[in-house]
Amino acid sequence: MGVTVKDLLQLPSFRGAQVVTGTSRLHQTVSSLSVLEVADVNFFSQIIQTVQEEWYAEELVISSFYSIKDSVEQQCQTVQYLHDLGEVGLILYYVGIVMPDIADEVLELAESLNFIIICMPRNDYSLRYNEVIYEVMEAIVSNQNVNEHFVNESLEKVSLLPEHLRSVEITLKLLSDRMKANIVLTNSNLDIINRVMWPRNSTLDVADLIQSMAPSILNGRMGEGELDASCFVEYKRVHQKNGEALYLFLIKENTKLPPKTMDQISEVVQVAINLWGDKHNEVSEYALVKAIVNDESEKMRRLANLLHIDVSAIQMMWLVYIQDLSEEKRVREDLKAHLSQYYKTAVIQTIDYCIVVLLGNCSYKYNEYEIAAEYMEMTGLVAEISSIVYSPRMRNTQDVRRMYQLVNSVEKEVHRIYHHRKLYTAAEVRSMKRAIDLSKQGEEITEECLSVIEPLMDDPDTLETLMTFLLDAKGNMDDCSKLLFVHKNTVKYRIKKISELIGYDVTVNSESYDVYTACMVYRLIHN
Repeated sequence: MGVTVKDLLQLPSFRGAQVVTGTSRLHQTVSSLSVLEVADVNFFSQIIQTVQEEWYAEELVISSFYSIKDSVEQQCQTVQYLHDLGEVGLILYYVGIVMPDIADEVLELAESLNFIIICMPRNDYSLRYNEVIYEVMEAIVSNQNVNEHFVNESLEKVSLLPEHLRSVEITLKLLSDRMKANIVLTNSNLDIINRVMWPRNSTLDVADLIQSMAPSILNGRMGEGELDASCFVEYKRVHQKNGEALYLFLIKENTKLPPKTMDQISEVVQVAINLWGDKHNEVSEYALVKAIVNDESEKMRRLANLLHIDVSAIQMMWLVYIQDLSEEKRVREDLKAHLSQYYKTAVIQTIDYCIVVLLGNCSYKYNEYEIAAEYMEMTGLVAEISSIVYSPRMRNTQDVRRMYQLVNSVEKEVHRIYHHRKLYTAAEVRSMKRAIDLSKQGEEITEECLSVIEPLMDDPDTLETLMTFLLDAKGNMDDCSKLLFVHKNTVKYRIKKISELIGYDVTVNSESYDVYTACMVYRLIHN
């Protein structure tokens, strides 16, 4: 289905190009191409935080890394960002001109992520972006028709995504990008459940369009319709596992879809509903939480209205990971009993091994972090809990979704960094992510990061005191002494000596950040 990276490499504009990383992914389909020359990572990350959440599973990026040509660290961060967004790979221009070469750290990181980097011919001033852009987009457009492999390949793409992204909504987004068409899923009354627009900022009133066709649709005359000369509609019935009918609409502006496209698209969506859309039309708190974390915005708004839950009131999230699903109900009821004392709004539902707790309208005479700490001290189920992440100041459901995805991306590494804790803050999770990314960015960068604790490397006991103090005891002398089974004055003496050796006062937050990061990276590498 569609054009692959391997196909594109045969185009004349790629003559002399070299695939330097990710060679095992050349079979990957490409359906779009974009240019990235705002490669200042700080600005780039701001763009990522403000655009609509997407998964760019079939996109290649063109860049020369011009604005970060002198920073290997920022180049690595950009590769990590692109990979995290789901980009297929990077087409790198003007190597030998803008940058003398591709840094080994960048190559090592990209290869570890199985991320494709295509290096265009080195030292060639005559290269132009528009040649690749024209030929790639021409190849993509000429391969728009579906074929006999369309259904299997479409579903395979979704199944290869991270678990939290496998959903009906993401399937619709991939199909919309593939067909360059609007896709809408409604219930049997033609109320919209999912809506994906093409382009994403389209102002086409698909709800009004569907309602105008309601009489013929509900009377059983399935098939296609035409609003006017510039808008074509095809629709078909699909079903949930319980047999309830849903309606799938493909709405294409200006041109008709190729023949039999609707049959193929509906088959993909039907299988996606069977696999990832159990009770897709269900009205429940569980369905609401799933819609929030899966970026199903239309469904989220509909369910929130039906359940009379003001999602804008949600300002706090806990993510509670449990050891054994058989204890899930007990933990959930325990959380509800504790939190109902402090919050008027509390939605508590389990997704996989994670209990998602969404909270709002707190009685502000209580400190919210202390509520979480109190729960960990008082609950009789602490052995069943693997970890709790406390995430305050959730401004909207996008913040909830981003934090859920961020925590899931680091959750498996948590106990490699923090040996003696189960409660973490959102700020600590962000620090974990930075440390994990740093630990993957090659020997030179990790050595630079660890250089701050180099004077302690030959003294394992002193090094362990520092890490226990900063990471496990959160800078608390009393807690550190208990964890190390030594007197508090011994800890004070050791920390004073450590500060003198490394030249940073690790009891002062503003001075200890680099040391804190180095300790996390050390544990990631050496555990």
